[in-house]
Amino acid sequence: MAYLIYSFLITAFLTFLILKLNSYKIGLDHDTGVQKFHSWKAVRIGGLPIYISLWLSGVLVYKFDGYFANYYFMFLIASTPVFLGGVLEDFTRKVGPKERLIAAFVSGILVYFLIDIHLTRVDIPGLDYILSEFTLFSVFFTAFALAGVSNAVNIIDGFNGLASGVAIIIFSAYAYVSFLVGDVFLFNVCLIIIGALIGFFVWNFPYGKIFLGDGGAYLIGFLAGLVGVMLVERHKEVSAWFSLLLLMYPVYETIFSIYRRKFLHSYDAMSPDAKHLHTLIHTRIVRKVLIKENVILNSLTSTYLWFLELMCAIPAILFYDNIIFLAVFSVLFMVFYTWLYFRIVKFKVPKVMLYLLRIFKWKS
Repeated sequence: MAYLIYSFLITAFLTFLILKLNSYKIGLDHDTGVQKFHSWKAVRIGGLPIYISLWLSGVLVYKFDGYFANYYFMFLIASTPVFLGGVLEDFTRKVGPKERLIAAFVSGILVYFLIDIHLTRVDIPGLDYILSEFTLFSVFFTAFALAGVSNAVNIIDGFNGLASGVAIIIFSAYAYVSFLVGDVFLFNVCLIIIGALIGFFVWNFPYGKIFLGDGGAYLIGFLAGLVGVMLVERHKEVSAWFSLLLLMYPVYETIFSIYRRKFLHSYDAMSPDAKHLHTLIHTRIVRKVLIKENVILNSLTSTYLWFLELMCAIPAILFYDNIIFLAVFSVLFMVFYTWLYFRIVKFKVPKVMLYLLRIFKWKS
């Protein structure tokens, strides 16, 4: 628990410093654009204090456990390219999505060389044989998967507390299962990451004083994928479907968005748009019911998606070692997500979603 407190205090303090000392208005986010739903000026370099905090937390714990710190530093070094690809975009606006994906892929390759981790099983017959017998394929497959998760978390980073809230749920689930299987290293890593996320979260939600930016979103996504890979590889009793189900919301959001753009609307799958599930919930549910300042609308949107992530996290925790149950819940989530998306598109919003907002409106 001390690790969590260290990283929380460091991140919260560093974020405070950035907000107070940023007199040159470096890294300000635009308030216009197809995916912009805020009207206030906010700093978009929230990934920077998180990244620095992860390193400083490791330095603090070095004197208590040198072995943990040394392996943890390799863990962070592997994550550096993906962070740099995102944070350079936050500062310069000149690093495109393809370049950021390449940076994430490079981080995935470094995982193999620095901490000797790559997927040897995904609990799918046939593919497991290939992964376990052909190391080169396994390394590239792992790097591709980690780059995909990095991009997926960046895609859902659209409202105050959305990506960071989802990530807190994911790493809390990882921490719990790590504790159950006796993995002290991953348990403490998760505590450090959770503390850093909460330290950022208190400045991001609900008033959006600072955003994760691409640096923060890509870094968190990569770490979420990496911890999942490590947990599966270090503990055979943990199904690979456990990690997949935990990450199913951002991953399926990405897959569905590519399908929607390419096949339903016939335009570039990499082009940004305002038709993600979280943007539809904001424009067709939250803004229709409430007449509040934009910041409140922005933040309330995130709460719906936290519940969506909990629909994955709860069964993932309960059945972390049961392949069949995890696979069934994964399919059920994809079916539910697709059903919900098209219900909202057709303006047939489930009444319970409107009811909850009306309660908030009445109380406020």
